[in-house]
Amino acid sequence: MKIACIAAHQDDEMHCLGTLLKYRQRGDDIAFICVSNGELGASWDNASKPHEIAALRQKEMDDVAAALGADYICLDRPDGFIFDSPDLRREMIDAIRRVRADVIFTHWTSDYIPDHSVVASVVEYAALYAQIDSVLPAIPALSAAPAIFYMNPGDGYGFEPSHFVELDDDTLTEKLRVLRLHASQMAVMRELRGYDYADIMEQDARRQGARVMRNFAESFRPCLLERRTPLSNLLP
Repeated sequence: MKIACIAAHQDDEMHCLGTLLKYRQRGDDIAFICVSNGELGASWDNASKPHEIAALRQKEMDDVAAALGADYICLDRPDGFIFDSPDLRREMIDAIRRVRADVIFTHWTSDYIPDHSVVASVVEYAALYAQIDSVLPAIPALSAAPAIFYMNPGDGYGFEPSHFVELDDDTLTEKLRVLRLHASQMAVMRELRGYDYADIMEQDARRQGARVMRNFAESFRPCLLERRTPLSNLLP
């Protein structure tokens, strides 16, 4: 299968990275699609210019993709200013077709930043239309609309997970190593909280695992929209 993580920003894949690693371990192909260029990702750096920050985050995402042997597409929208539009819908359809996605992981429809919620909505739309031959026929349509799983955004957004993927010790260790390739974002979080995103993801993996009597897990919800609803056996 071809598994696509479609997110607003470089590093948002943290919520499904362990699951992606498990797909890769069994031989599935991975693709990352980021909508923004990440140019606002240096919260306490007044010296660097936005294009410099964007270039750094692209390099970090390239390194993450390389660690999984994955394809990477960036739609290069301004960070913090992602809006649903005909152009973005067309570009998303094209991107989903280019990677030939069978399964998509994306943001939950309610989240702490509008960039995430907009991407979720656009993905829902584009996944359906990626199957329709008469829509943007320059790139061949998919034989079926990709199934969608929503990533867990954390508490406070009406997300109640129903599907869990167990992570063993080695997979969690590799997830944290790969996530820390986003060095700029680890530094931002350490400035904000005193610990980085990898620390947060380790804590969350323990919390999600406890819900299913396992040491570590990631959790998801399936999309319930027609033709995009996944079977649970699509998870590794």
